Amino acid sequence: MPGKTAVGVATGGSAGRRSMRLLGVACVAIFATACGDGMSPASGPDTDDTTVRIGFLVSGVRTYPNGAMIAVDEVNGRGGLSGRPVEIIVREGLEEVSAAAEAADALIATDGVVALIGPNRSSHAIEVGAIAQRLGVPMITTAATNPGVTAAGDLVFMAAFTDRFQGRVVAEFAAGTLGVMAAAVVTQRGDVYSEGIGEFFVDQFRGSGGAIVAEESYDRDATDFAAQLARIAAATPGAVFVPGRAEEVALLSAQARALPVHDAAGEPTLLLGADAWDNAALLDNEEAAVEGSFFSSHFSPDTDEPAARAFVDTYVARYGIEPTGGDAVSYDAVRLFLEAAARAGSLDADAVRREIQATRQYAGATRISHYNDARHPTKSAVIMTIENGAKKFYRQVDP
Repeated sequence: MPGKTAVGVATGGSAGRRSMRLLGVACVAIFATACGDGMSPASGPDTDDTTVRIGFLVSGVRTYPNGAMIAVDEVNGRGGLSGRPVEIIVREGLEEVSAAAEAADALIATDGVVALIGPNRSSHAIEVGAIAQRLGVPMITTAATNPGVTAAGDLVFMAAFTDRFQGRVVAEFAAGTLGVMAAAVVTQRGDVYSEGIGEFFVDQFRGSGGAIVAEESYDRDATDFAAQLARIAAATPGAVFVPGRAEEVALLSAQARALPVHDAAGEPTLLLGADAWDNAALLDNEEAAVEGSFFSSHFSPDTDEPAARAFVDTYVARYGIEPTGGDAVSYDAVRLFLEAAARAGSLDADAVRREIQATRQYAGATRISHYNDARHPTKSAVIMTIENGAKKFYRQVDP
Protein backbone atom coordinates (compact mmCIF):
# COMPACT_ATOMS: atom_id res chain seq x y z
CA MET A 1 0.00 0.00 0.00
CA PRO A 2 1.48 3.34 -1.02
CA GLY A 3 2.79 5.43 1.82
CA LYS A 4 3.92 2.41 3.88
CA THR A 5 7.16 0.49 3.74
CA ALA A 6 7.33 -3.27 3.92
CA VAL A 7 10.54 -4.59 5.37
CA GLY A 8 11.92 -8.08 5.55
CA VAL A 9 14.86 -8.65 7.87
CA ALA A 10 17.06 -11.70 8.21
CA THR A 11 20.29 -12.22 10.07
CA GLY A 12 23.13 -14.69 10.04
CA GLY A 13 23.25 -16.04 6.50
CA SER A 14 22.79 -19.80 6.03
CA ALA A 15 22.20 -20.74 9.65
CA GLY A 16 19.19 -19.51 11.53
CA ARG A 17 17.79 -17.23 8.85
CA ARG A 18 14.83 -15.42 10.33
CA SER A 19 12.40 -13.24 8.48
CA MET A 20 9.69 -10.84 9.52
CA ARG A 21 7.49 -8.34 7.77
CA LEU A 22 6.92 -4.93 9.29
CA LEU A 23 4.47 -2.35 7.99
CA GLY A 24 3.94 1.26 8.89
CA VAL A 25 7.16 3.20 8.81
CA ALA A 26 6.61 6.96 8.63
CA CYS A 27 7.39 8.50 5.24
CA VAL A 28 9.28 11.71 4.69
CA ALA A 29 9.70 13.13 1.19
CA ILE A 30 13.13 14.59 0.49
CA PHE A 31 13.30 14.49 -3.30
CA ALA A 32 10.70 14.41 -6.04
CA THR A 33 11.11 12.12 -9.03
CA ALA A 34 8.36 11.65 -11.57
CA CYS A 35 7.52 7.94 -11.98
CA GLY A 36 6.46 6.78 -15.40
CA ASP A 37 3.54 4.52 -16.24
CA GLY A 38 3.66 1.08 -17.79
CA MET A 39 5.84 -0.50 -15.11
CA SER A 40 6.22 -4.13 -16.05
CA PRO A 41 5.55 -6.68 -13.28
CA ALA A 42 8.41 -8.04 -11.25
CA SER A 43 9.30 -11.66 -11.67
CA GLY A 44 10.19 -14.34 -9.17
CA PRO A 45 8.59 -17.21 -7.27
CA ASP A 46 7.10 -15.14 -4.43
CA THR A 47 6.54 -11.80 -6.16
CA ASP A 48 2.98 -10.68 -6.83
CA ASP A 49 1.97 -8.13 -9.43
CA THR A 50 1.78 -5.19 -7.00
CA THR A 51 4.85 -5.10 -4.75
CA VAL A 52 8.31 -4.15 -6.00
CA ARG A 53 10.81 -6.06 -3.89
CA ILE A 54 14.44 -4.97 -3.48
CA GLY A 55 17.09 -7.02 -1.68
CA PHE A 56 19.57 -5.33 0.66
CA LEU A 57 22.76 -7.10 1.78
CA VAL A 58 24.88 -5.84 4.67
CA SER A 59 27.76 -7.18 6.72
CA GLY A 60 28.98 -5.90 10.06
CA VAL A 61 27.44 -2.41 10.12
CA ARG A 62 23.89 -2.46 11.43
CA THR A 63 23.03 1.14 10.51
CA TYR A 64 23.37 0.85 6.73
CA PRO A 65 19.76 -0.36 6.26
CA ASN A 66 18.65 2.90 7.91
CA GLY A 67 19.73 4.91 4.88
CA ALA A 68 18.08 2.44 2.52
CA MET A 69 14.82 2.63 4.47
CA ILE A 70 14.63 6.40 4.09
CA ALA A 71 14.90 6.11 0.30
CA VAL A 72 12.15 3.46 0.20
CA ASP A 73 9.88 5.48 2.48
CA GLU A 74 10.28 8.49 0.23
CA VAL A 75 9.13 6.71 -2.90
CA ASN A 76 6.24 5.07 -1.05
CA GLY A 77 5.28 8.46 0.36
CA ARG A 78 4.80 9.67 -3.21
CA GLY A 79 2.56 6.71 -4.07
CA GLY A 80 5.17 4.07 -4.84
CA LEU A 81 6.98 3.19 -8.02
CA SER A 82 4.39 3.82 -10.73
CA GLY A 83 1.71 3.27 -8.13
CA ARG A 84 3.26 0.07 -6.77
CA PRO A 85 4.52 -0.12 -3.16
CA VAL A 86 8.22 -0.82 -2.70
CA GLU A 87 9.41 -3.38 -0.16
CA ILE A 88 12.99 -3.77 0.97
CA ILE A 89 14.14 -7.18 2.23
CA VAL A 90 17.24 -6.95 4.40
CA ARG A 91 19.75 -9.72 4.89
CA GLU A 92 22.28 -8.72 7.55
CA GLY A 93 24.97 -10.29 9.69
CA LEU A 94 26.62 -11.79 6.60
CA GLU A 95 30.17 -12.11 7.84
CA GLU A 96 31.44 -14.70 5.35
CA VAL A 97 31.50 -14.44 1.56
CA SER A 98 29.60 -17.70 1.27
CA ALA A 99 26.77 -16.35 3.47
CA ALA A 100 26.45 -13.23 1.31
CA ALA A 101 26.36 -15.33 -1.86
CA GLU A 102 23.74 -17.68 -0.44
CA ALA A 103 21.59 -14.76 0.73
CA ALA A 104 21.78 -13.09 -2.69
CA ASP A 105 20.78 -16.30 -4.45
CA ALA A 106 17.80 -16.74 -2.13
CA LEU A 107 16.69 -13.14 -2.48
CA ILE A 108 16.47 -13.56 -6.24
CA ALA A 109 15.21 -17.14 -6.48
CA THR A 110 12.86 -17.27 -3.49
CA ASP A 111 11.93 -13.68 -2.62
CA GLY A 112 11.74 -12.51 -6.22
CA VAL A 113 13.64 -9.25 -5.77
CA VAL A 114 14.09 -7.10 -8.85
CA ALA A 115 17.39 -5.57 -7.69
CA LEU A 116 20.18 -6.14 -5.18
CA ILE A 117 21.55 -3.25 -3.13
CA GLY A 118 24.93 -3.92 -1.50
CA PRO A 119 26.93 -5.67 -0.24
CA ASN A 120 29.12 -3.18 1.60
CA ARG A 121 32.27 -5.32 1.63
CA SER A 122 34.28 -5.57 -1.57
CA SER A 123 35.12 -9.25 -1.14
CA HIS A 124 31.41 -10.03 -0.80
CA ALA A 125 30.38 -7.73 -3.63
CA ILE A 126 32.69 -9.45 -6.12
CA GLU A 127 31.02 -12.81 -5.46
CA VAL A 128 27.47 -11.43 -5.30
CA GLY A 129 28.01 -9.44 -8.49
CA ALA A 130 28.66 -12.65 -10.38
CA ILE A 131 25.36 -14.06 -9.07
CA ALA A 132 23.39 -10.93 -10.00
CA GLN A 133 24.87 -10.92 -13.49
CA ARG A 134 24.18 -14.62 -14.03
CA LEU A 135 20.59 -14.36 -12.86
CA GLY A 136 19.91 -11.10 -14.71
CA VAL A 137 19.23 -8.77 -11.76
CA PRO A 138 20.63 -5.20 -11.51
CA MET A 139 22.92 -4.62 -8.55
CA ILE A 140 24.27 -1.40 -6.99
CA THR A 141 26.85 -1.83 -4.25
CA THR A 142 26.83 0.44 -1.20
CA ALA A 143 30.17 1.01 0.57
CA ALA A 144 32.15 -1.55 -1.46
CA THR A 145 35.02 0.38 -3.05
CA ASN A 146 37.39 -2.03 -4.80
CA PRO A 147 37.25 -1.37 -8.57
CA GLY A 148 36.88 -5.10 -9.22
CA VAL A 149 33.37 -5.30 -7.78
CA THR A 150 31.85 -4.42 -11.16
CA ALA A 151 33.94 -6.90 -13.14
CA ALA A 152 31.14 -9.48 -13.30
CA GLY A 153 29.26 -7.60 -16.00
CA ASP A 154 27.12 -4.71 -17.12
CA LEU A 155 24.37 -5.17 -14.51
CA VAL A 156 26.71 -4.36 -11.60
CA PHE A 157 27.24 -0.73 -10.52
CA MET A 158 28.83 1.07 -7.57
CA ALA A 159 27.34 3.89 -5.47
CA ALA A 160 30.70 4.58 -3.78
CA PHE A 161 33.91 5.93 -5.24
CA THR A 162 36.62 3.41 -6.05
CA ASP A 163 39.72 2.68 -4.01
CA ARG A 164 41.82 3.84 -6.93
CA PHE A 165 40.42 7.33 -6.31
CA GLN A 166 40.28 7.00 -2.52
CA GLY A 167 43.86 5.75 -2.29
CA ARG A 168 45.02 8.68 -4.41
CA VAL A 169 43.08 11.14 -2.25
CA VAL A 170 44.70 9.94 0.98
CA ALA A 171 48.19 9.68 -0.53
CA GLU A 172 48.07 13.17 -2.06
CA PHE A 173 46.64 14.57 1.16
CA ALA A 174 49.46 13.02 3.17
CA ALA A 175 52.21 14.26 0.87
CA GLY A 176 50.75 17.54 -0.34
CA THR A 177 48.80 18.86 2.65
CA LEU A 178 50.42 17.20 5.66
CA GLY A 179 53.92 17.31 4.19
CA VAL A 180 54.61 13.66 4.99
CA MET A 181 57.40 12.24 2.85
CA ALA A 182 57.95 8.88 4.60
CA ALA A 183 55.00 6.59 5.25
CA ALA A 184 54.22 3.04 6.32
CA VAL A 185 51.26 0.87 5.35
CA VAL A 186 49.54 -1.87 7.37
CA THR A 187 46.89 -3.98 5.64
CA GLN A 188 44.78 -7.05 6.38
CA ARG A 189 46.32 -10.02 4.63
CA GLY A 190 44.11 -11.53 1.92
CA ASP A 191 41.39 -8.86 2.14
CA VAL A 192 40.44 -7.40 -1.26
CA TYR A 193 39.56 -4.00 0.19
CA SER A 194 42.48 -3.52 2.56
CA GLU A 195 45.19 -4.85 0.26
CA GLY A 196 43.70 -3.14 -2.78
CA ILE A 197 43.54 0.36 -1.36
CA GLY A 198 46.93 -0.18 0.26
CA GLU A 199 48.45 -0.79 -3.16
CA PHE A 200 46.77 2.29 -4.63
CA PHE A 201 48.05 4.40 -1.72
CA VAL A 202 51.60 3.10 -2.12
CA ASP A 203 51.67 3.76 -5.87
CA GLN A 204 50.31 7.28 -5.53
CA PHE A 205 52.43 8.21 -2.52
CA ARG A 206 55.57 7.19 -4.36
CA GLY A 207 54.33 9.07 -7.41
CA SER A 208 54.00 12.16 -5.23
CA GLY A 209 57.67 11.90 -4.27
CA GLY A 210 57.22 10.12 -0.97
CA ALA A 211 58.95 7.00 0.30
CA ILE A 212 57.24 3.90 1.68
CA VAL A 213 59.53 2.88 4.53
CA ALA A 214 57.56 -0.13 5.79
CA GLU A 215 54.82 -2.40 4.46
CA GLU A 216 53.24 -4.73 7.03
CA SER A 217 50.22 -7.02 7.14
CA TYR A 218 48.14 -8.95 9.66
CA ASP A 219 45.53 -11.70 9.61
CA ARG A 220 41.82 -11.10 10.06
CA ASP A 221 40.77 -10.85 13.73
CA ALA A 222 44.36 -10.23 14.82
CA THR A 223 44.76 -8.75 18.29
CA ASP A 224 48.54 -8.46 18.68
CA PHE A 225 50.40 -6.08 16.34
CA ALA A 226 53.63 -5.83 18.35
CA ALA A 227 55.95 -7.31 15.69
CA GLN A 228 54.56 -5.18 12.86
CA LEU A 229 54.62 -2.00 14.94
CA ALA A 230 58.18 -2.62 16.14
CA ARG A 231 59.41 -2.73 12.54
CA ILE A 232 57.39 0.38 11.68
CA ALA A 233 58.71 2.24 14.72
CA ALA A 234 62.27 1.48 13.61
CA ALA A 235 61.54 3.13 10.25
CA THR A 236 60.25 6.36 11.90
CA PRO A 237 57.54 7.18 9.31
CA GLY A 238 55.66 10.46 9.34
CA ALA A 239 52.37 8.62 8.83
CA VAL A 240 50.98 5.08 8.92
CA PHE A 241 48.11 4.24 6.56
CA VAL A 242 45.83 1.61 8.12
CA PRO A 243 42.90 0.76 5.81
CA GLY A 244 41.39 -1.97 7.95
CA ARG A 245 38.28 -2.96 9.84
CA ALA A 246 37.29 -0.87 12.85
CA GLU A 247 37.97 -3.64 15.35
CA GLU A 248 41.59 -4.17 14.28
CA VAL A 249 42.27 -0.46 13.82
CA ALA A 250 41.13 0.25 17.39
CA LEU A 251 43.60 -2.30 18.77
CA LEU A 252 46.45 -1.38 16.43
CA SER A 253 46.13 2.34 17.16
CA ALA A 254 46.21 1.79 20.92
CA GLN A 255 49.29 -0.43 20.64
CA ALA A 256 51.01 2.07 18.31
CA ARG A 257 50.59 4.87 20.85
CA ALA A 258 51.69 2.66 23.74
CA LEU A 259 54.91 1.51 22.01
CA PRO A 260 55.20 4.40 20.91
CA VAL A 261 55.60 4.90 17.16
CA HIS A 262 57.30 8.24 16.39
CA ASP A 263 58.48 10.06 13.28
CA ALA A 264 62.08 11.10 12.62
CA ALA A 265 61.61 14.26 14.71
CA GLY A 266 60.38 12.29 17.70
CA GLU A 267 56.74 13.33 17.31
CA PRO A 268 53.88 10.81 17.38
CA THR A 269 53.41 9.34 13.91
CA LEU A 270 50.14 10.35 12.23
CA LEU A 271 47.59 7.62 11.64
CA LEU A 272 45.66 7.71 8.37
CA GLY A 273 42.62 5.68 7.41
CA ALA A 274 40.00 5.15 4.74
CA ASP A 275 36.20 4.93 4.63
CA ALA A 276 36.03 1.84 6.88
CA TRP A 277 37.04 4.16 9.73
CA ASP A 278 33.68 5.96 9.48
CA ASN A 279 32.20 3.49 11.93
CA ALA A 280 30.97 3.82 15.50
CA ALA A 281 32.85 0.61 16.33
CA LEU A 282 36.03 2.68 15.99
CA LEU A 283 34.99 6.23 16.76
CA ASP A 284 33.05 5.31 19.92
CA ASN A 285 35.68 2.82 21.13
CA GLU A 286 37.34 4.25 24.22
CA GLU A 287 40.32 1.96 23.76
CA ALA A 288 41.12 3.33 20.28
CA ALA A 289 43.89 5.93 20.08
CA VAL A 290 42.91 7.80 16.91
CA GLU A 291 42.75 11.38 18.18
CA GLY A 292 44.28 13.73 15.59
CA SER A 293 44.06 11.13 12.83
CA PHE A 294 42.65 11.69 9.34
CA PHE A 295 40.55 9.40 7.16
CA SER A 296 38.68 9.55 3.87
CA SER A 297 34.94 9.04 3.69
CA HIS A 298 31.95 9.28 1.37
CA PHE A 299 30.35 12.37 2.87
CA SER A 300 30.19 14.59 5.92
CA PRO A 301 27.03 15.05 8.01
CA ASP A 302 28.07 18.72 8.24
CA THR A 303 27.21 19.14 4.56
CA ASP A 304 25.24 22.15 3.38
CA GLU A 305 24.19 20.58 0.05
CA PRO A 306 20.36 20.84 0.04
CA ALA A 307 19.52 17.21 -0.79
CA ALA A 308 22.24 15.89 1.49
CA ARG A 309 21.20 18.23 4.30
CA ALA A 310 17.63 16.99 4.03
CA PHE A 311 18.85 13.39 4.22
CA VAL A 312 20.91 14.14 7.34
CA ASP A 313 18.03 15.97 9.03
CA THR A 314 15.62 13.11 8.33
CA TYR A 315 18.14 10.51 9.50
CA VAL A 316 18.84 12.34 12.76
CA ALA A 317 15.13 12.91 13.42
CA ARG A 318 14.35 9.25 12.87
CA TYR A 319 17.33 7.46 14.42
CA GLY A 320 18.74 9.99 16.87
CA ILE A 321 22.30 9.76 15.52
CA GLU A 322 24.18 11.28 12.59
CA PRO A 323 24.56 9.12 9.46
CA THR A 324 27.90 7.69 8.45
CA GLY A 325 29.29 7.68 4.93
CA GLY A 326 28.08 4.10 4.54
CA ASP A 327 24.55 5.12 5.54
CA ALA A 328 24.70 7.85 2.90
CA VAL A 329 25.75 5.58 0.03
CA SER A 330 23.17 2.99 1.14
CA TYR A 331 20.51 5.66 0.70
CA ASP A 332 21.95 6.69 -2.64
CA ALA A 333 22.18 3.14 -4.00
CA VAL A 334 18.46 2.56 -3.41
CA ARG A 335 17.56 5.94 -4.88
CA LEU A 336 19.71 5.37 -7.94
CA PHE A 337 17.85 2.15 -8.69
CA LEU A 338 14.39 3.63 -8.05
CA GLU A 339 15.07 6.70 -10.17
CA ALA A 340 16.43 4.56 -13.00
CA ALA A 341 13.39 2.25 -12.89
CA ALA A 342 11.09 5.27 -12.88
CA ARG A 343 12.79 6.74 -15.95
CA ALA A 344 12.73 3.37 -17.69
CA GLY A 345 9.04 2.89 -16.92
CA SER A 346 9.88 -0.78 -16.53
CA LEU A 347 11.59 -3.26 -14.24
CA ASP A 348 13.22 -4.98 -17.18
CA ALA A 349 16.84 -5.47 -16.12
CA ASP A 350 18.36 -4.18 -19.33
CA ALA A 351 16.12 -1.13 -19.40
CA VAL A 352 17.03 -0.28 -15.81
CA ARG A 353 20.71 -0.92 -16.53
CA ARG A 354 20.67 1.57 -19.38
CA GLU A 355 19.11 4.22 -17.17
CA ILE A 356 21.59 3.72 -14.34
CA GLN A 357 24.42 3.97 -16.86
CA ALA A 358 22.86 7.19 -18.19
CA THR A 359 22.77 8.84 -14.75
CA ARG A 360 23.95 12.45 -14.90
CA GLN A 361 24.40 14.96 -12.07
CA TYR A 362 22.70 12.83 -9.44
CA ALA A 363 22.25 14.74 -6.17
CA GLY A 364 21.33 12.78 -3.06
CA ALA A 365 23.26 12.24 0.14
CA THR A 366 26.30 12.30 -2.14
CA ARG A 367 26.68 13.54 -5.70
CA ILE A 368 27.53 11.55 -8.83
CA SER A 369 28.56 13.35 -11.98
CA HIS A 370 28.24 10.28 -14.21
CA TYR A 371 29.22 6.63 -14.61
CA ASN A 372 32.17 5.51 -16.70
CA ASP A 373 32.23 2.41 -18.90
CA ALA A 374 33.31 0.26 -15.94
CA ARG A 375 30.17 1.43 -14.07
CA HIS A 376 32.24 3.34 -11.52
CA PRO A 377 30.80 6.71 -10.44
CA THR A 378 32.69 9.97 -10.79
CA LYS A 379 32.25 11.69 -7.43
CA SER A 380 34.00 13.53 -4.61
CA ALA A 381 35.49 12.26 -1.37
CA VAL A 382 35.87 14.04 1.95
CA ILE A 383 38.72 14.06 4.43
CA MET A 384 37.63 13.83 8.05
CA THR A 385 39.75 14.40 11.14
CA ILE A 386 39.15 13.24 14.70
CA GLU A 387 39.01 15.94 17.36
CA ASN A 388 37.95 15.43 20.97
CA GLY A 389 36.88 11.91 20.11
CA ALA A 390 34.52 12.96 17.31
CA LYS A 391 34.90 13.04 13.55
CA LYS A 392 35.01 16.49 11.99
CA PHE A 393 34.91 17.60 8.35
CA TYR A 394 38.32 18.76 7.13
CA ARG A 395 38.04 19.18 3.37
CA GLN A 396 36.36 17.91 0.21
CA VAL A 397 38.40 16.46 -2.64
CA ASP A 398 36.83 16.54 -6.10
CA PRO A 399 37.78 14.12 -8.87
